[in-house]
This record gives sequence, structure tokens and C-alpha cells, in this order.
Amino acid sequence: MSFDDDAAVQVIAGEIARYLERHPDAADSAEGIRHWWITRQRFEETLAATQSALDYLERRGIVAKKRIGEQTVYRLRQGRGPANLN
Repeated sequence: MSFDDDAAVQVIAGEIARYLERHPDAADSAEGIRHWWITRQRFEETLAATQSALDYLERRGIVAKKRIGEQTVYRLRQGRGPANLN
């Protein structure tokens, strides 16, 4: 098996490519890319997925959101029993 066929290599290559699409002038060492680009890309993707999950739970009536200053916080909707997604 070559590294080109390795699934993990393909995932990381995709993350680097997406980062470069957003930051076309970026340049760094392999260590810097691992530390800054890949970590940042994963954080942004995870944050987006987390927000989508919270929006879904709010639509289902499982969580409620509340503005506190400039932050939005989420909690179990009052009067709800244990969360059941079914």
C-alpha cells in the first residue's frame, strides 16, 4: 500500500487543501501545518457540526437557547425529561 492510498493521508490532504483554499497565501513547515492548519481546520469543522447539532436539538424541543450578554448558551428545555432523539 502506498501512502497515497492511506485513508488518513487522504483526510489530512483534504484538510490542508481546504485550509489553503481559505488562506491562499499561507505557508508553513510540516510541524506548523500540523499544529496550526490542521488543528484549526478540525476546530472550525467541529464547531460548525456542533452548531448544527444544537440547532437540530433546539428544533426538536430538546434544548433551549438563551442570550447572556454576547454569548448564547444552551440547556435542556425546562419541563423536558431525558433527551430522546427517537
